[in-house]
Amino acid sequence: MKSLVSVVIPNWNGKHLLKACLGSLRSQALKNFEVIVVDNGSNDGSLDFIEKYFPTVRIIKLKKNYGFAKAINEGIKVAKGDYITLINNDTEVHSKCLYYLVQTAKRHPKVGFVAAKMLNFYKRNIIDSAGDYIDEVGHANNIGLGRADDSNFNTPGYAFLVTGGGCLFKRVIFQKVGFFDENYFAYFEDVDLCLRAQLQGFKGWYEPKAVIYHIHKATSAKNRDLLEYLQFRNMTQTIIKDFPTSILLKRWRWLKIILVNLNTIFYQLKNGYFWPPILADLWIIFHLPYLLKERRRIQKSRKVSDEYIESFLREKEITFWGLSKV
Repeated sequence: MKSLVSVVIPNWNGKHLLKACLGSLRSQALKNFEVIVVDNGSNDGSLDFIEKYFPTVRIIKLKKNYGFAKAINEGIKVAKGDYITLINNDTEVHSKCLYYLVQTAKRHPKVGFVAAKMLNFYKRNIIDSAGDYIDEVGHANNIGLGRADDSNFNTPGYAFLVTGGGCLFKRVIFQKVGFFDENYFAYFEDVDLCLRAQLQGFKGWYEPKAVIYHIHKATSAKNRDLLEYLQFRNMTQTIIKDFPTSILLKRWRWLKIILVNLNTIFYQLKNGYFWPPILADLWIIFHLPYLLKERRRIQKSRKVSDEYIESFLREKEITFWGLSKV
């Protein structure tokens, strides 16, 4: 029987995380699903562990660490389900999570992707993500991060972005919008895909009944320099590719973006991250022709109004005091 849902999990040296993650999938109320682990060249025994204790899991073996975006893409390419659920290896999935994600996707035909409610793995009354947001200068983050899980996060509704660590995508997104951009390696690749999908008229949704417990940045915290580099670089390329010109020109956003980017560079330098901002800017300059070509392609396919995009963009207040606090 064809799987209704394909669960795709990227892994890189996450053997210590897999017992909780894969074990939680065994108790799902929804039974018609497959699990695909895409391994980024782990050398910690992850593959042997999966093969021994979770023999029904399909493993895609990559020769080295290609990052989140390529790993997910490789999993999607072999997935059989009509719905693709993406979860990080540092998660535990509530028994009814897949059921609620699928029911929500079926109930809303215009919705292309659904965010789960993600709670802190260790403090399960604390929000990790209730969908994601982006502001007018390109900063993206988790809605509700660090706040108590109360009635404010129990209402389902439209969400502009979802986190790639705990969400569902309909297969049609990858057929019509494309896959994750592998130039991102990790971070903001989910923001980029959601923005591209939104520009084409697909909507996002937040479903609080679908719960995932998450260890925040369990993998990325191993290399802070790489984290700072990727977040800064990928935020910038997302603005270049995905923000419509008419949006950038309103309310002096182009100037705000420049000021905030300069402030980010100063902040990183002050905190000892010398190479990340330099390498990030060099990458952007070197890849600018490609980014502009992608921009033309993406903006040409746009089907939504400025007003729709504006309704989700959070305002960023720029003050001299804020810029000077680096």
